[in-house]
Amino acid sequence: MPNTGLRPGQLGALHSVLAHFSVYEEPALLSLPTGYGKTAVLMALPFVLRASRVLVIEPSDALRRQTVSHFKELSTLRKLGAVPPEMANPAVVGQQGRPTSGEAWAALLAADVVISTPQSVSPAIAPDPPADLFDLIVFDEAHHAPADTWAAFLAHFPAARFVFLTATPFRRDRKVIPGRTAYWSPVSKASRESAFGKVTFHAAPVRNDSDDEEVDRSVTETAVAQLQQDRAAGFDHRIFARASSIPAAKRLVAVYEAAGANVRAIASDIAKRTQDQVERQLVEGDLDGVVCVDMFGEGYDFPKLKIAALHAPHRSLVPTLQFIGRFARTNDARTGGATLIAPVSRLKDASIKLFKEGVDISEMIDEVAREQIADAEADREVLDLLKIRQQADSDYESVTPLLLELYAHTQIFECQAPPDFSLFAATIGRSLRVAKQWTSDDGLVALLLTVDTSPPNWATSDVLINIRHDAFLLAYNAPSRLCYIGSTRRQDRIYLDMIQTVCRDRHRPVSYERTRQALRGLEALRFYNLGFRNTALNSQAESYRTLTGPSAERAITSGDARSYSQGHFFGSGRGDGDDRETIGASSSSKIWSNRRLTVAQYLEWISAINRRLNGDGSIEQSQLDIIQHARTLTRIPSQIITAAWHKQAYRLAPKIRIRRREADPWNYGQLTDLELTSFVVQQDGAAMTFDAASESFKLTLRFGIAGGALFNQIGDGVVEVTAGYDEYIPLAQWLTLHPPVFYAADKSSFAGVNQIGAAANVAFRLADGDAEGAAWDNCAIDVEFDTTKAGGRLTVHQALEQRLVAMPNLAALLYDHRSGEAADYVAAIEEPDGTVRVQLHHCKAAGGAPSGGRVGDVYEVAGQMLKSVSYCDATILIAHVEHRINAGRHTTPSRFVVGDLDTFKATILGAPPTGLSFEIYGVQPGISLAAVDEHLADLMAFGLDYVHRGGAARAKWMVSP
Repeated sequence: MPNTGLRPGQLGALHSVLAHFSVYEEPALLSLPTGYGKTAVLMALPFVLRASRVLVIEPSDALRRQTVSHFKELSTLRKLGAVPPEMANPAVVGQQGRPTSGEAWAALLAADVVISTPQSVSPAIAPDPPADLFDLIVFDEAHHAPADTWAAFLAHFPAARFVFLTATPFRRDRKVIPGRTAYWSPVSKASRESAFGKVTFHAAPVRNDSDDEEVDRSVTETAVAQLQQDRAAGFDHRIFARASSIPAAKRLVAVYEAAGANVRAIASDIAKRTQDQVERQLVEGDLDGVVCVDMFGEGYDFPKLKIAALHAPHRSLVPTLQFIGRFARTNDARTGGATLIAPVSRLKDASIKLFKEGVDISEMIDEVAREQIADAEADREVLDLLKIRQQADSDYESVTPLLLELYAHTQIFECQAPPDFSLFAATIGRSLRVAKQWTSDDGLVALLLTVDTSPPNWATSDVLINIRHDAFLLAYNAPSRLCYIGSTRRQDRIYLDMIQTVCRDRHRPVSYERTRQALRGLEALRFYNLGFRNTALNSQAESYRTLTGPSAERAITSGDARSYSQGHFFGSGRGDGDDRETIGASSSSKIWSNRRLTVAQYLEWISAINRRLNGDGSIEQSQLDIIQHARTLTRIPSQIITAAWHKQAYRLAPKIRIRRREADPWNYGQLTDLELTSFVVQQDGAAMTFDAASESFKLTLRFGIAGGALFNQIGDGVVEVTAGYDEYIPLAQWLTLHPPVFYAADKSSFAGVNQIGAAANVAFRLADGDAEGAAWDNCAIDVEFDTTKAGGRLTVHQALEQRLVAMPNLAALLYDHRSGEAADYVAAIEEPDGTVRVQLHHCKAAGGAPSGGRVGDVYEVAGQMLKSVSYCDATILIAHVEHRINAGRHTTPSRFVVGDLDTFKATILGAPPTGLSFEIYGVQPGISLAAVDEHLADLMAFGLDYVHRGGAARAKWMVSP
């Protein structure tokens, strides 16, 4: 029977708090279901713990007054028979206002129990309370207490024992309630003890969901009808109507009066005397109910409120469950079961399932509570894990890891040595100042809060500044040697700065073959966003194809396999449970999911990702498998024939500055003035050297895959690339961020650690139109351009130039031969119909008499053809030509053989939208068309196919007959 002795959960809480303080000094957290009887536990705690003087902190004046009235008489304990009738009542003081003197505090010495609010007695605002005034301090509804309130009491009363009482042992703002969970009583058990009565849901009938007045009128009429029915059955019930706002609450009073119910609106703006009057009228039966937003809510004890009219249901499931628990409590024979009334149209998705037939609400409350408690425990573990390492100033004192959330996104680096997170200094890069850093004792996890006060990019000076805070989390997994970096500011440059700081030159990004392993263990895969990279890596045609849709993989055809490789995916699949998990990965070493995570959740997420990346499971087959994916570059091909800058170099033409020694003045230019050349691959295929060179300068670099940074400078000289306004970074660092494409003699290519294999199809002969056997009369075919070596004959360049100048409709012809060229010759031809053809001709001297099997003659020209794909774009090509003919920048600028820059630009820009095409020619008189063997034919056909896919309308070889 109700009200006959303490309930099992109340006894359990009291015994648990005794057990807790026998071991721990930190606060005890007791969690009992809403309406289960925390007041009885609150009154019993001083007896069980043998306290001398008790301070009870309530979150509001209303609860302070209610608790004072109960404690003065020990009413709940006496009703339950838990104390003998002859026991004297304690001396109870309901403290209002702040004690402002020692005398005011001393007046409390006569009390056994002081009940107040944080606004009245917190040491943070009430000066100098005696530190030994209380030996037991109890926070009621503890999840509402602000963090600074806890800290103030805990710091000022170090000898007191603290108990936190709540139905909700977690906070929605993710601030952890201090102490340990000593006891948690499930709602389902309380329900089995008949602590809660039946809860019935009635849907208010509504014809037009868009008519707010009709909705409110229907809820009101349904609630009043239920009140009349309950009273006819002998139950002394009242209505609690929840409105969306104070004005809405006041408007609803007239609606209820029209339906025959006498109600008052309670709002935070009414006087305390008025609120007390409404409470009294409600208790005495002069009022049938109240209308408010959230007043008379948490902790308020009025058992006759049994009809909940939800004009504005709570937005989420948790407060809805707590609200139901308060109305469901059992009290005496005069109160029956609770009724909830709401329009289904206003219920949120999460709450609708509560009101379906057959749902066990108590089990649902427990399920939510278990999840929230688990989250709270995970948060406590995070606080235990991460210790403050540095803090810029006191402004960040109250910032904890629990206040930070990150998008589920990570960039992954493989480290050859454990990163040292203690190496973070006061700043990262140029603009990020470390406001606060937390690090785990084992050094495997670091969390940073940064502040950036850079001026906005649209401001012309630093008079204006933005203040931006960001969070960065770095976690290293020692067995896999992987370092995961996540942040609220996802920029590759910052990630690289960070990993370089903590693991200098001992790191490299992981490949797409590795990141795609994030799909392991997922079933029923569906892809919503797919990206395919043209295997002509610097293509100016469709360089990157994106497919979107609920099942985007169904749009993939077998024809796509020849031209594309996988670049990224985003989709979902089922893991261990029935819920679908979103997952994405890219070739830039990144994995992500579509959700925001707390620090604890983020650490768990990357742990799960790490298990997949290093597990043995397989990836479920799907239509995405039609498209090849890049493989991890495990061995550099033995012969590299050419390399092309990352496409950003051609599109943005970043500025560079060069000098041979630190003391020399800077020389300025643009990145494409340098050519990547002189490739030397180590015998074991683990590294290679190459040069970034012009006619007068070269810088030697190293690319390695055995460990450490991918690119390093090993030669003398300095080359820096612009990375922002008035900011330059070393070329090796720029290459790491924007890896060039290297092309191998075996027809494979690679960028960074991602390798695209050679095409499976092999050409055994050239097709008609693939090559032209030209006459090279009076030409020294073994001399490319040096006339002093031609013996009075034409060089290859001169012979080609004569052919080009003689072409009909030639508008302009540029000679661009030198480092960083788009081609040796660039021709613009305007046809009578207005269409324009741009031809890029690449010439090389023969390695001997014309033959059909000398692959060396093909490699160099083919390499130039592959690189020139980047210039099959009008804007890029024109910018390149404007830069190259500038006599002020170059000692030997490019020159126009026919026409001039204005003619060249006018011809190209004047072409009709569909009337501009690009053609690429490989000129090599050392090849005999008649004698080409199968191997040479395959190499030549590969070059033609590549430039076709890259955006050239026509590709052709010009050779000897």
